[in-house]
Amino acid sequence: MDRKAKQRRVVELAKDVVIVALVCSALFLASRIQLLDELGGAPAGEEQQSGVVQTPEGSRADAARPLRLVANLTGAGSPVRYGVQYDTQQSDLLFQQVASLLAEALSSAGEPTQVSRQEWEQALANAPGVAFDFQGTIPLPVLVGWLSGENTALDGSVRRLVLTTYENQVAVYYRDEESQRYYRCLSAMANQLHLTEALGNLGENGAQYAFETESYPMLDPDTLISADTPVPVVYTAANPASGGQADLETILNELGFASSNGSFYTSVDGQVARIGSDTLRLYDQGVVEYQAGEEGAGFFQISARDEESFLFEAVEMCRQLTAATLGTRSGAARFYLSQVRQAEDGLEVSFNYCLNGSVVRLEGGEAAEFSIQNGQIASFRLVLRSYTDSGKTSVVMPVLQAAAAMEAQGLKGKELLLMYTDTGSDTVTAGWMAADSGQED
Repeated sequence: MDRKAKQRRVVELAKDVVIVALVCSALFLASRIQLLDELGGAPAGEEQQSGVVQTPEGSRADAARPLRLVANLTGAGSPVRYGVQYDTQQSDLLFQQVASLLAEALSSAGEPTQVSRQEWEQALANAPGVAFDFQGTIPLPVLVGWLSGENTALDGSVRRLVLTTYENQVAVYYRDEESQRYYRCLSAMANQLHLTEALGNLGENGAQYAFETESYPMLDPDTLISADTPVPVVYTAANPASGGQADLETILNELGFASSNGSFYTSVDGQVARIGSDTLRLYDQGVVEYQAGEEGAGFFQISARDEESFLFEAVEMCRQLTAATLGTRSGAARFYLSQVRQAEDGLEVSFNYCLNGSVVRLEGGEAAEFSIQNGQIASFRLVLRSYTDSGKTSVVMPVLQAAAAMEAQGLKGKELLLMYTDTGSDTVTAGWMAADSGQED
């Protein structure tokens, strides 16, 4: 082979290398864009690229958003702590930075190892690390399914979990809300450096846990204490569905029924639709109730492939129905999964409203309550409410004073949370309330 031929061969090989590199880069970017799309956007600080399909409100990833987060960073001389609660915008920004890492760690998590309460507290304070508080209790298969669309061998239900490091590996710590035991799982894929980089732009804001200070021995030790007293917004509240037949027909269509197939009649306190043997009622107060007719022949069948996927498919169907009805009318409010409970005859799934990261307490129960029996949704109850920022704020006591007042009422050991109470009036305001850890009280 002459010299020119050799040179041409070298050039062609170089071109091949460049092409392979470009293809690999394109595949990586495509997978990253897809993951970011599933998780609701680009990380904080990155512009959204035109042409990328945005995740619509009501997607699976929306349901996985925590109400509060705490990040620990390795600072110059001492760890840096950044905590955010009662601020949806800031919690969303932080979650977008770490959501893909959480999805990766949970999807590749190994066998859980039980750990002590002390090890749990160490994980909450370890740097680098980020703690997620979902407020409600989420089964791990549901959380992993919402984040990554994958199955998991992990079981149990969590309210809080921590993504941090252990012996130079990325680890997930969590408390199983059913057994009240703490566990650690090591990730086979997540990269410790990526966790450090994701948290690198955060600064200290004085957040701390109750167990880290002697000032709050009266509180649940995992209560998050912000440095500043919150200034909650006052919201106006309204019933977005008056109970007329037009509203009921709209809701039927949102739930997947063909309203043209229904027969309607007026009751004393609202409208009723009969579709086959199923019944849907819309009360004048904005409450929707569904009841399946013949056993096993209801409209909302859960077509799970196997028993392992049934839990996820059941909760996901409930989420979709909640998003299609509550989510399109709630205004400034979001909804979150508050509980999944195993009942004698099936599952009970409930969702609740939250306003800017604060739980909304409704009179008479949760915002959405589903009963699942015999492979179908047997009944549900929805409370339709719409909330709007009034442009006004209210004043609440500083945390230390509120904690002291709580203790004076004999509520030692509770969690102190800022909550809204909706009694059906046209205005809702926030106030401090004592809650059992893991569920509203």
